[in-house]
Amino acid sequence: MSNENKKMTAEEKQQWDDLYQYVRKEVMQYDDNQSLSKEMVLRLKGLTKGKLMANNKSKNYAEYSYEVILYTFKACKPSISRAIQGKKFKNEMNKFLYISAIVENNINDIYLRVKNVKKSHKKAQETNLDNVYYEGAEYKKKTKETVVGDKFKDLW
Repeated sequence: MSNENKKMTAEEKQQWDDLYQYVRKEVMQYDDNQSLSKEMVLRLKGLTKGKLMANNKSKNYAEYSYEVILYTFKACKPSISRAIQGKKFKNEMNKFLYISAIVENNINDIYLRVKNVKKSHKKAQETNLDNVYYEGAEYKKKTKETVVGDKFKDLW
């Protein structure tokens, strides 16, 4: 059984759905009545393997999660908006290929960031805090508390 045919876990399905919905609504600006084309879906799935399109004919060049691809789309959103503003595209697929090229150029940077964050979280969880203690100083008041009314008691 090849990697292409393996079953997705519930977590992967959720990540795929999050990615699909984000690209459909935020990137392509589709409404609830529109869906991404088959070619766009294959392009998104191809990004997970470092390929132009998901297929069994070409070699896999990478292994990215849907989560990393979603983070990359989110991080690139400002540049994507600037890049496509005022441009005329032959069709929606050409527009999507242009957008996905921007994402593809930034995916390794985001992958490394995510990897480092996960590594830091793991290291923080594995850190043993049993021998760490805090010995703070106690606050000691240096002035006497006086009641203003007592000073003037003898005057009246």
